[in-house]
Amino acid sequence: MTEFLVPPWESEAEQPLPSVETVGGKGYGLYWLAAHGFPAPPTWVLTTAAFDMTVQRMELEEEIAQLGRALADVGDDWARLQQRLDDVEPHRREIANRVAQAILLDPIGRVLEKLVLMPDQWAVRSSATVEDRPGQSFAGQFLSLLSVPPGRPLWDAIRQVWASVFRREVLTYCAQRDLPLPRMAVILQPMEPITVQDRSGVAFSQSPVPSMPGVLIQAAYGAGETVVRGYGGDLYSVEGEMVRIQPMPPPEIRVTGPKGYLEPASPPGAPSLTEEEARHLAAWVAQVAEEWGGPVNLEFIWRAGQAPQFVQVRAAMT
Repeated sequence: MTEFLVPPWESEAEQPLPSVETVGGKGYGLYWLAAHGFPAPPTWVLTTAAFDMTVQRMELEEEIAQLGRALADVGDDWARLQQRLDDVEPHRREIANRVAQAILLDPIGRVLEKLVLMPDQWAVRSSATVEDRPGQSFAGQFLSLLSVPPGRPLWDAIRQVWASVFRREVLTYCAQRDLPLPRMAVILQPMEPITVQDRSGVAFSQSPVPSMPGVLIQAAYGAGETVVRGYGGDLYSVEGEMVRIQPMPPPEIRVTGPKGYLEPASPPGAPSLTEEEARHLAAWVAQVAEEWGGPVNLEFIWRAGQAPQFVQVRAAMT
Protein backbone atom coordinates (compact mmCIF):
# COMPACT_ATOMS: atom_id res chain seq x y z
CA MET A 1 0.00 0.00 0.00
CA THR A 2 1.39 3.40 -0.99
CA GLU A 3 2.18 5.65 1.98
CA PHE A 4 1.45 9.29 1.27
CA LEU A 5 1.57 10.79 4.78
CA VAL A 6 3.82 9.83 7.70
CA PRO A 7 2.38 11.04 11.04
CA PRO A 8 4.27 12.50 14.00
CA TRP A 9 6.56 10.12 15.88
CA GLU A 10 4.97 8.44 18.87
CA SER A 11 7.13 8.59 21.99
CA GLU A 12 6.55 4.90 22.76
CA ALA A 13 6.96 3.75 19.18
CA GLU A 14 9.32 0.89 18.45
CA GLN A 15 9.02 0.92 14.66
CA PRO A 16 12.06 1.75 12.53
CA LEU A 17 12.64 5.29 11.35
CA PRO A 18 11.14 6.09 7.94
CA SER A 19 13.68 6.02 5.13
CA VAL A 20 15.26 9.05 3.49
CA GLU A 21 13.79 7.85 0.18
CA THR A 22 10.33 8.16 1.78
CA VAL A 23 10.52 11.33 3.91
CA GLY A 24 13.64 13.05 2.53
CA GLY A 25 16.77 14.02 4.42
CA LYS A 26 15.28 16.82 6.50
CA GLY A 27 12.24 14.73 7.43
CA TYR A 28 14.47 11.84 8.48
CA GLY A 29 16.41 14.19 10.76
CA LEU A 30 13.24 15.38 12.47
CA TYR A 31 12.02 11.83 13.10
CA TRP A 32 15.49 10.94 14.39
CA LEU A 33 15.33 13.84 16.87
CA ALA A 34 11.89 12.81 18.11
CA ALA A 35 12.85 9.12 18.35
CA HIS A 36 15.87 10.02 20.50
CA GLY A 37 13.88 12.22 22.86
CA PHE A 38 15.09 15.61 21.67
CA PRO A 39 12.64 18.55 21.52
CA ALA A 40 11.16 18.82 18.02
CA PRO A 41 7.75 20.06 16.87
CA PRO A 42 5.01 17.61 15.81
CA THR A 43 5.81 16.70 12.23
CA TRP A 44 3.82 15.16 9.40
CA VAL A 45 5.61 14.40 6.13
CA LEU A 46 3.90 14.23 2.75
CA THR A 47 6.09 11.53 1.25
CA THR A 48 7.99 11.35 -2.01
CA ALA A 49 5.26 8.98 -3.25
CA ALA A 50 2.87 11.95 -3.46
CA PHE A 51 5.41 13.87 -5.54
CA ASP A 52 6.04 10.83 -7.75
CA MET A 53 2.33 10.18 -8.35
CA THR A 54 1.67 13.83 -9.24
CA VAL A 55 4.57 13.92 -11.70
CA GLN A 56 3.43 10.63 -13.23
CA ARG A 57 -0.21 11.69 -13.61
CA MET A 58 0.95 14.92 -15.28
CA GLU A 59 3.07 12.83 -17.69
CA LEU A 60 6.19 14.79 -16.78
CA GLU A 61 8.51 11.85 -16.11
CA GLU A 62 10.18 11.85 -19.52
CA GLU A 63 10.46 15.64 -19.63
CA ILE A 64 12.19 15.64 -16.25
CA ALA A 65 14.49 12.83 -17.40
CA GLN A 66 15.39 14.87 -20.48
CA LEU A 67 16.24 17.83 -18.26
CA GLY A 68 18.57 15.64 -16.21
CA ARG A 69 20.24 14.17 -19.28
CA ALA A 70 20.87 17.62 -20.72
CA LEU A 71 22.91 18.54 -17.65
CA ALA A 72 24.84 15.30 -17.29
CA ASP A 73 28.62 15.05 -17.71
CA VAL A 74 29.42 18.77 -17.63
CA GLY A 75 32.09 18.21 -14.98
CA ASP A 76 33.85 21.31 -13.68
CA ASP A 77 33.38 23.33 -16.86
CA TRP A 78 31.43 26.32 -15.50
CA ALA A 79 30.99 28.01 -18.88
CA ARG A 80 29.68 24.80 -20.42
CA LEU A 81 27.26 24.32 -17.52
CA GLN A 82 25.88 27.83 -17.84
CA GLN A 83 25.37 27.36 -21.56
CA ARG A 84 23.50 24.11 -20.95
CA LEU A 85 21.34 25.83 -18.32
CA ASP A 86 20.54 28.63 -20.73
CA ASP A 87 19.60 26.07 -23.40
CA VAL A 88 17.16 24.25 -21.11
CA GLU A 89 15.78 27.35 -19.37
CA PRO A 90 12.41 27.38 -21.22
CA HIS A 91 12.03 23.65 -20.54
CA ARG A 92 12.98 24.07 -16.87
CA ARG A 93 10.56 26.94 -16.40
CA GLU A 94 7.69 25.08 -18.04
CA ILE A 95 8.15 22.04 -15.78
CA ALA A 96 8.35 24.20 -12.63
CA ASN A 97 5.23 26.16 -13.59
CA ARG A 98 3.24 23.02 -14.34
CA VAL A 99 4.17 21.40 -11.04
CA ALA A 100 3.29 24.62 -9.17
CA GLN A 101 -0.20 24.40 -10.72
CA ALA A 102 -0.72 20.65 -10.27
CA ILE A 103 -4.22 19.34 -9.58
CA LEU A 104 -4.73 17.79 -6.15
CA LEU A 105 -5.15 14.08 -6.79
CA ASP A 106 -7.85 12.26 -4.82
CA PRO A 107 -5.54 9.84 -2.93
CA ILE A 108 -3.38 12.75 -1.78
CA GLY A 109 -6.37 14.95 -1.00
CA ARG A 110 -7.81 12.28 1.28
CA VAL A 111 -4.69 12.09 3.46
CA LEU A 112 -4.37 15.88 3.58
CA GLU A 113 -8.04 16.53 4.33
CA LYS A 114 -7.77 16.59 8.12
CA LEU A 115 -4.63 18.73 8.04
CA VAL A 116 -6.15 21.24 5.62
CA LEU A 117 -9.09 21.72 7.99
CA MET A 118 -6.94 22.28 11.09
CA PRO A 119 -7.02 25.92 12.24
CA ASP A 120 -3.28 26.24 12.83
CA GLN A 121 -0.87 28.02 10.57
CA TRP A 122 1.75 25.77 9.04
CA ALA A 123 5.44 25.46 8.45
CA VAL A 124 5.80 23.89 5.01
CA ARG A 125 9.41 22.79 4.56
CA SER A 126 11.30 21.06 1.78
CA SER A 127 12.69 17.59 2.44
CA ALA A 128 14.31 16.41 -0.76
CA THR A 129 15.98 13.01 -0.91
CA VAL A 130 19.33 14.75 -1.34
CA GLU A 131 18.96 17.25 1.52
CA ASP A 132 21.11 17.04 4.66
CA ARG A 133 23.05 14.05 3.39
CA PRO A 134 26.77 13.54 4.14
CA GLY A 135 28.81 15.81 1.90
CA GLN A 136 25.81 17.46 0.21
CA SER A 137 23.56 19.55 2.43
CA PHE A 138 21.78 21.46 -0.39
CA ALA A 139 21.39 24.19 2.25
CA GLY A 140 19.14 27.01 1.04
CA GLN A 141 18.54 25.44 -2.39
CA PHE A 142 14.88 24.48 -1.96
CA LEU A 143 11.84 26.42 -0.81
CA SER A 144 10.37 26.40 2.69
CA LEU A 145 7.45 28.59 3.82
CA LEU A 146 6.42 29.60 7.35
CA SER A 147 3.11 30.79 8.80
CA VAL A 148 1.12 29.40 5.88
CA PRO A 149 -2.62 29.91 6.56
CA PRO A 150 -4.85 26.82 6.79
CA GLY A 151 -7.03 25.54 3.96
CA ARG A 152 -6.24 26.10 0.30
CA PRO A 153 -2.96 27.97 0.98
CA LEU A 154 -1.51 24.77 2.45
CA TRP A 155 -1.91 22.95 -0.86
CA ASP A 156 -0.54 25.95 -2.75
CA ALA A 157 2.55 25.91 -0.51
CA ILE A 158 3.10 22.17 -1.06
CA ARG A 159 3.07 22.69 -4.82
CA GLN A 160 5.56 25.55 -4.53
CA VAL A 161 7.92 23.35 -2.51
CA TRP A 162 7.62 20.59 -5.12
CA ALA A 163 8.33 23.07 -7.90
CA SER A 164 11.52 24.22 -6.14
CA VAL A 165 13.13 20.94 -7.26
CA PHE A 166 13.42 22.61 -10.66
CA ARG A 167 15.06 25.85 -9.57
CA ARG A 168 18.06 26.82 -11.65
CA GLU A 169 20.31 26.80 -8.57
CA VAL A 170 19.21 23.23 -7.75
CA LEU A 171 20.02 22.11 -11.29
CA THR A 172 23.42 23.79 -10.98
CA TYR A 173 24.16 22.09 -7.64
CA CYS A 174 23.17 18.67 -9.04
CA ALA A 175 25.13 19.08 -12.27
CA GLN A 176 28.30 20.14 -10.46
CA ARG A 177 28.14 17.01 -8.29
CA ASP A 178 26.89 14.67 -11.01
CA LEU A 179 23.69 13.96 -9.05
CA PRO A 180 20.28 13.07 -10.49
CA LEU A 181 17.41 15.47 -9.88
CA PRO A 182 15.94 14.68 -6.45
CA ARG A 183 12.49 13.58 -5.38
CA MET A 184 10.70 15.82 -2.90
CA ALA A 185 8.91 15.07 0.36
CA VAL A 186 7.26 17.96 2.24
CA ILE A 187 7.38 18.58 5.99
CA LEU A 188 4.13 19.88 7.49
CA GLN A 189 4.24 21.34 11.02
CA PRO A 190 1.41 23.24 12.73
CA MET A 191 2.80 26.42 14.25
CA GLU A 192 1.84 29.47 16.23
CA PRO A 193 2.51 32.91 14.71
CA ILE A 194 6.13 34.05 15.10
CA THR A 195 6.50 37.24 17.15
CA VAL A 196 9.30 39.72 17.82
CA GLN A 197 9.89 38.03 21.19
CA ASP A 198 10.61 34.59 19.69
CA ARG A 199 14.21 33.65 18.85
CA SER A 200 15.51 31.42 16.05
CA GLY A 201 18.84 30.48 14.60
CA VAL A 202 21.48 27.85 13.96
CA ALA A 203 23.87 25.99 16.22
CA PHE A 204 27.11 24.13 15.44
CA SER A 205 28.24 21.49 17.89
CA GLN A 206 31.78 22.09 16.64
CA SER A 207 32.41 25.74 15.83
CA PRO A 208 33.67 26.43 12.29
CA VAL A 209 35.14 29.76 13.53
CA PRO A 210 38.57 29.31 15.16
CA SER A 211 38.29 32.55 17.15
CA MET A 212 35.00 31.37 18.70
CA PRO A 213 35.60 27.74 19.75
CA GLY A 214 33.22 25.27 21.38
CA VAL A 215 29.55 25.21 20.48
CA LEU A 216 28.74 28.14 18.19
CA ILE A 217 25.23 29.60 18.15
CA GLN A 218 23.89 32.34 15.91
CA ALA A 219 20.52 33.69 16.98
CA ALA A 220 18.14 36.50 16.11
CA TYR A 221 14.62 37.50 17.04
CA GLY A 222 11.74 36.33 14.86
CA ALA A 223 11.96 33.65 12.19
CA GLY A 224 15.11 31.67 11.47
CA GLU A 225 15.48 32.85 7.88
CA THR A 226 17.15 36.02 9.19
CA VAL A 227 20.13 33.91 10.25
CA VAL A 228 19.93 31.18 7.62
CA ARG A 229 19.98 33.68 4.76
CA GLY A 230 22.92 35.56 6.21
CA TYR A 231 21.17 38.77 7.27
CA GLY A 232 22.73 38.78 10.73
CA GLY A 233 22.30 37.38 14.21
CA ASP A 234 24.27 37.51 17.46
CA LEU A 235 27.10 34.96 17.79
CA TYR A 236 27.60 32.96 20.99
CA SER A 237 30.63 30.74 21.56
CA VAL A 238 30.08 28.36 24.49
CA GLU A 239 32.86 26.34 26.14
CA GLY A 240 31.71 24.90 29.45
CA GLU A 241 30.59 27.85 31.54
CA MET A 242 32.43 30.40 29.35
CA VAL A 243 30.29 32.33 26.87
CA ARG A 244 31.83 34.67 24.31
CA ILE A 245 29.39 37.04 22.61
CA GLN A 246 29.74 38.93 19.35
CA PRO A 247 26.66 41.12 18.79
CA MET A 248 25.53 41.16 15.16
CA PRO A 249 21.96 42.48 15.25
CA PRO A 250 20.26 42.40 11.84
CA PRO A 251 18.69 45.60 10.47
CA GLU A 252 15.29 43.87 10.38
CA ILE A 253 13.73 40.53 11.32
CA ARG A 254 10.81 38.47 9.98
CA VAL A 255 7.62 37.79 11.92
CA THR A 256 4.15 36.48 11.10
CA GLY A 257 1.87 39.04 9.46
CA PRO A 258 -1.81 39.63 10.32
CA LYS A 259 -2.92 37.27 7.54
CA GLY A 260 -0.12 34.76 7.92
CA TYR A 261 3.19 34.37 6.07
CA LEU A 262 6.22 36.42 7.11
CA GLU A 263 6.77 40.15 6.94
CA PRO A 264 9.61 42.45 8.05
CA ALA A 265 9.72 44.00 11.52
CA SER A 266 12.15 45.98 13.64
CA PRO A 267 14.18 43.85 16.08
CA PRO A 268 14.12 44.49 19.85
CA GLY A 269 17.13 46.40 21.07
CA ALA A 270 18.42 43.60 23.29
CA PRO A 271 20.70 40.57 22.81
CA SER A 272 18.78 37.62 21.40
CA LEU A 273 20.00 35.20 24.10
CA THR A 274 21.22 35.59 27.66
CA GLU A 275 24.44 33.83 28.67
CA GLU A 276 22.42 31.28 30.65
CA GLU A 277 20.18 30.60 27.65
CA ALA A 278 23.24 30.14 25.44
CA ARG A 279 24.69 27.61 27.88
CA HIS A 280 21.35 25.77 28.09
CA LEU A 281 21.05 25.55 24.31
CA ALA A 282 24.70 24.51 23.93
CA ALA A 283 24.17 21.63 26.37
CA TRP A 284 21.29 20.36 24.23
CA VAL A 285 23.41 20.67 21.07
CA ALA A 286 26.24 18.68 22.67
CA GLN A 287 23.80 15.92 23.63
CA VAL A 288 22.47 15.72 20.07
CA ALA A 289 26.01 15.46 18.68
CA GLU A 290 26.90 12.72 21.16
CA GLU A 291 23.82 10.69 20.23
CA TRP A 292 24.36 11.35 16.52
CA GLY A 293 27.94 10.12 16.77
CA GLY A 294 29.68 13.16 15.31
CA PRO A 295 29.49 16.94 14.84
CA VAL A 296 26.10 18.30 13.84
CA ASN A 297 24.50 21.52 12.68
CA LEU A 298 21.02 22.30 13.99
CA GLU A 299 18.32 24.88 13.40
CA PHE A 300 16.19 25.90 16.37
CA ILE A 301 13.31 28.09 17.44
CA TRP A 302 12.91 29.33 21.00
CA ARG A 303 9.42 30.65 21.65
CA ALA A 304 8.94 33.30 24.33
CA GLY A 305 8.10 31.56 27.60
CA GLN A 306 8.73 28.06 26.22
CA ALA A 307 11.63 25.64 25.83
CA PRO A 308 13.72 25.58 22.63
CA GLN A 309 12.84 23.16 19.82
CA PHE A 310 15.00 21.82 17.01
CA VAL A 311 13.56 22.02 13.51
CA GLN A 312 16.50 20.53 11.59
CA VAL A 313 19.60 18.42 12.20
CA ARG A 314 22.32 17.34 9.83
CA ALA A 315 25.89 16.11 9.98
CA ALA A 316 28.38 18.97 9.97
CA MET A 317 30.05 19.52 6.64
CA THR A 318 33.77 18.69 6.76
